[in-house]
Amino acid sequence: MVWVRSSNRRGQGACRVVASAMAAKLRRSYGARPLVSAKGIKIREFFDGRSFDLGHFQRSYVWEQPQVERLVRDLAEKFRPQWDEAQREDEAEEYEPYFLGSVITYSENGQTYLADGQQRVITLLLLLIHLYRLTDQREDVQDLSAVLRRLIRGENGMARRFAVRAGDFHTCFDHLLNDQPFSQDGRNADVLRVWNASQHIAACCPPDLQEDALPHFTRWLLERVSVVEIEAGDADRGKELFVLMNDRGVRLAPLDHLKNYLLTDAPSDPIELDRRWQGMVNTLQAIDRNAPMDFVRTILRARYFDAGLDETTGEAERARDAAPHEWLHDHTEDIWQSTKKGVQARLFTEWLEPRYGAYAELQRATTELHEGLEPLWYNAFNRLPQQFDLTFAAVQFKDTEAAVLRKAKLVANFIDLFVVTRGLSEQPHAQSDLDEELAPLLPAARESRTEEALSRLLGEAAVGWYKAFANVDSLRYREGVNRPFVLYFLARLTAWVERRTGRGEPVQQLLDRADGQRPYEIEHLFTKRTGAYAGEPEASAEFKKLRGRLGGLILLDGPENASLGGLLLVDKVEVYPRYNWLAASLHPDSYRGRGVVRFKNFLTEHGLADRFRAYDPAESIDQFIGHRNALYQELARRVWAPEALGLTMPAAPSPAPSARTGPKRRVSLADLLRAGLIRPEEALIGRRKGREHRATLLADGRIRTASGGSFSAPTRAAMDARDVPSEDGWRFWTIERTGESLAAVRARYSAAR
Repeated sequence: MVWVRSSNRRGQGACRVVASAMAAKLRRSYGARPLVSAKGIKIREFFDGRSFDLGHFQRSYVWEQPQVERLVRDLAEKFRPQWDEAQREDEAEEYEPYFLGSVITYSENGQTYLADGQQRVITLLLLLIHLYRLTDQREDVQDLSAVLRRLIRGENGMARRFAVRAGDFHTCFDHLLNDQPFSQDGRNADVLRVWNASQHIAACCPPDLQEDALPHFTRWLLERVSVVEIEAGDADRGKELFVLMNDRGVRLAPLDHLKNYLLTDAPSDPIELDRRWQGMVNTLQAIDRNAPMDFVRTILRARYFDAGLDETTGEAERARDAAPHEWLHDHTEDIWQSTKKGVQARLFTEWLEPRYGAYAELQRATTELHEGLEPLWYNAFNRLPQQFDLTFAAVQFKDTEAAVLRKAKLVANFIDLFVVTRGLSEQPHAQSDLDEELAPLLPAARESRTEEALSRLLGEAAVGWYKAFANVDSLRYREGVNRPFVLYFLARLTAWVERRTGRGEPVQQLLDRADGQRPYEIEHLFTKRTGAYAGEPEASAEFKKLRGRLGGLILLDGPENASLGGLLLVDKVEVYPRYNWLAASLHPDSYRGRGVVRFKNFLTEHGLADRFRAYDPAESIDQFIGHRNALYQELARRVWAPEALGLTMPAAPSPAPSARTGPKRRVSLADLLRAGLIRPEEALIGRRKGREHRATLLADGRIRTASGGSFSAPTRAAMDARDVPSEDGWRFWTIERTGESLAAVRARYSAAR
């Protein structure tokens, strides 16, 4: 509306008439527009019977790995402390709720549009698709599977459309829902980001949420996770609210509040301290815009995290995401015993300012492979963004930056060993699992004055992990379950051999091609074609499991892997020598003739001459893969040897650690054996879809399946037996002698505790 200034009353009156006419015209155009309404709504209700188009003014789908993983991690961290394996599935609908923020919608021509919240809604849809693919494989959760499919399909569960209606995304969603290969060639950037987001979800979702806890987590997500839906009415109001929600002007961020909290207490010149603070922020923001706050949180967790925190009440978990200035204010008496002026500013002058340079160097080493700090890159690749808490807990006031980097490498090696041994044991190794492992070590790390003391502390903590390398013989590659770990494990072995034979192939080149070329892929030595090899199992299912064991795999350059197609191994070994020594070692010429001097010297120097040998077509597949498994196990023990990682192992085994506070420890098969409720060498039977699967309970608490694999968790054993990505192994396996399920035995054990 334009106001015209007039110098006389007649002009003013005319102005009022014009204004009144304009207002009337606006009312006639828009009618009585309803007020904006808002309501809390469950995820199930939000998707049920609805389909959303995208507002033209919205930005494209831009979420990448950090944002996707943060959403999944937040959901997992809220759910997992509440889950009890003995509970019924419907009890998850009574768990504590979780709020995911607001979403703005509006209506136009009978269709509902998203004005704001596209990133979360699309990512939630991808999560629902992932959960559907898991539940679709399980007979015990078919009701959930049907619900998920209806929600994914949106308005009409039978129609070939999706809850988010965007033409470019339809094919991607369809291939994901039906577990079909998806070609990325020629796709636009938005579609590729959506596809990549789906892969990030599959990789970072903790294994227990995809296995035993799957029905509980799915019900909780649908019934106890909510958003606030703001209904804007029409498109104009939707755009208006979108602008208001995303362009609110400059407000004080948590980092600004923290600065004010710390520096206003300073006895010296606050202007000078403010300048130095800004220098710290600028340096870290040059690496990543979130790096300054991540650094502050790292220091707080490392130095003060257990100060005044009661693990049993969940206060420690809530402190992770609290605004730093609020948390410091709430725990002033626990952190600072003195009330003298300037004590708060010392957090900046004595810890934040002197250490941000080292933190910046460590952060750079997570995105670029720095010589001497390689394990930091490995851990970042394995999706562990918070890997520096233990490092800065061990840092002493007098430590130089070089000493900080050396301690960081020690801790990073320890974390890498955690990932590898947990992966070989088919146990979860996500950020939350690492946090649980590291939390008890923080107090002792603060007391470790030297690098030697830190090395002893980490060695004692890791002493029991090395038995996991025996699982190399039984671990099997499953595309949708453990691909990231198997790829990483093979890359580390391949690179170790390449460096020691003079080729110098870095792990980064195998996992994340900087030249933009197709990355290395897992190559099955034995083609899917049955009946072509000596000693091949008669059953195709057993052959599939056998060819997927670690000894039947190598890494090859992506395009070359695709070009070999269905060739037999006797033909493929002719081209393997041009790639890497783990592949080339299958050819007999690798042990004779020219150009193999370095390889032969490597075998002699490391005592591996009896471990490497060429492929013999007359040898049975089982014997050949068993020999390659033994080779990979020996290589792994050398790659992650304590002396290679800088860990000092105790002279004698450490006593069993005391029980931790916090969430109740889950029951294991070993617990049931010790209690005498099950017997060693028990025969187990599982039945699904008219098929019977047999297994044996071993004396050490593992289950050996028909494929020859041994698994400490019943669920992993059931997944191996059925060759599916999800199963409830506790209910699947029954004891042949008594007919009782392992779940029933576990319930008796829990009731008696």
